[in-house]
Amino acid sequence: LGELDLKLFGLHVDWRRSFITSSENKYFDQFIRWQFYRLRDAGKIDFGRRATIFAPTDRQACADHDRSAGEGVGPQEYTLIKLRPLELPESLAAVSRVQEMLDSSKVFMVAATLRPETMYGQTNCFVLPTGEYGVYEFNVCVHPGSKERESQVLICSERAAINMSFQDPFTEPDNFGNLNLLAKVKGSELIGLPVKAPKTPYEKVYCLPLLTISMTKGT
Repeated sequence: LGELDLKLFGLHVDWRRSFITSSENKYFDQFIRWQFYRLRDAGKIDFGRRATIFAPTDRQACADHDRSAGEGVGPQEYTLIKLRPLELPESLAAVSRVQEMLDSSKVFMVAATLRPETMYGQTNCFVLPTGEYGVYEFNVCVHPGSKERESQVLICSERAAINMSFQDPFTEPDNFGNLNLLAKVKGSELIGLPVKAPKTPYEKVYCLPLLTISMTKGT
């Protein structure tokens, strides 16, 4: 059909050199299958997952040419630094589930960074005073690639929580997109909060205000 359309367009092509590379060409299809079977048996390839743009409404990957807008946009990888609050503002301490998880050291403020090597010199945690942060409970992988999971409470922006809800380290695949919101808190309530930052020499650092934070980027 494609060849017929191109002929009607008047395209000059030597069709004797045409070659079908889809499964319609049974010989070529078997050749490709043979190559991949050999590579798999040799341990050179494996089935896995990779980061991609995902359409929540269709619940499937959304490649460049499937989008009406945003062509060329790819996933941005961030490293999340988990800072453990040593105490909670009054509004969150009143939420029994949050306080219970804090007592088990399973409440974290998550900070997104493109430079995780700088965490060793971390002296504070910035928050947007006017921002609204959500307190979400996730079923998180204990270790990267591990099947073992545990409940953790993460404090972050709504947009970050939605993005994390479609990623395996935070949510089981059959539960993608579902959020368990326990509470909301204003950034101004977090200012002055002491947190334990990983890999730093300090016993605690404090949450400080930063007015240039975007609630639609990072966490």
